[in-house]
Amino acid sequence: MGMGHNHDHGAGGLQTATGAHKRRLMIVLSIYATIIVAQIVGAIVTNSLALAAEAMHMAVDASGILIALIATVLATRAATKRRSYGLMRAEIVAVLINCLLLFGLGGFILFEAVERWFNPSDVAGGGVIVFAIIGLIGAATSLIILNRGAKESLNVKAAFLEVMSDGIGAAAIIISGILNVTLGWNRGDAIAAAAIGVIILPRAFVLLKQAINLIMQGVPQGIDLDEVRDAIVDAEGVEAVHSLHVWGLTSGVAVMSAHVVPTAEAEHAPLLDELTAAMRERFGIEHCTFQFEERAHLEHEGLLNRELAGSADAH
Repeated sequence: MGMGHNHDHGAGGLQTATGAHKRRLMIVLSIYATIIVAQIVGAIVTNSLALAAEAMHMAVDASGILIALIATVLATRAATKRRSYGLMRAEIVAVLINCLLLFGLGGFILFEAVERWFNPSDVAGGGVIVFAIIGLIGAATSLIILNRGAKESLNVKAAFLEVMSDGIGAAAIIISGILNVTLGWNRGDAIAAAAIGVIILPRAFVLLKQAINLIMQGVPQGIDLDEVRDAIVDAEGVEAVHSLHVWGLTSGVAVMSAHVVPTAEAEHAPLLDELTAAMRERFGIEHCTFQFEERAHLEHEGLLNRELAGSADAH
């Protein structure tokens, strides 16, 4: 049998990407709570479906941020005997719930917009513009706050995209209000509401695709498996590598495992340190497991030749 050496940083030392930006999410949630109240009042005062749709849209987005924050708190809970990674993957569940909310809201708004198109009603255009501008200012402020975190966390990216769509929705409402004031055209309100519904659905599909990749333990975005393989093989003292796997526990937390065949003269402890340092510095993978195996054992099992042939085919 081969010799097993593994290197494990442990789940306790990892921090999810969303957790690092919790304060930003809380600030944005406070901004949204204020704007939602203002837009609900505005929708009642002006009889605007677009403002009502935007208030609902922002409410769902705010609930998505709240879910992300709750998931972040759960994700930092200590590991247990039953859950060795703790509740770190709770963030993925949060994204899935958010996707379902977005799909439901998008369909509802489109349905109501069609109804309003065929049965237009009087809308107070001036009031619509004022309340939509409040929403636009809030969205712009939130985008600035979330910009950095959107590159690191799936949930922060979800919030960023939601805020961006809220900004676009507010801009569409402002245009509909201007058309109402200048031309007396009430159907612009239905078009603005429909635009909000249309904006929501493609974004929900994108988030769903990313969440499914995590659930299916796909290689995280931004990591090339062939490059990881090359980095291991290129390390001095490595003869071959097989059974290489890279996946994500949650957004921003990649893990990997590999079976490595060291050269006969290689010293295992320094090689292990070199490999884990390479994974951390080149690919941001903090949690690595390497198992060292003897070439003779793999050749006997026929594993090494098959693996090397597969590597050649991959290249």
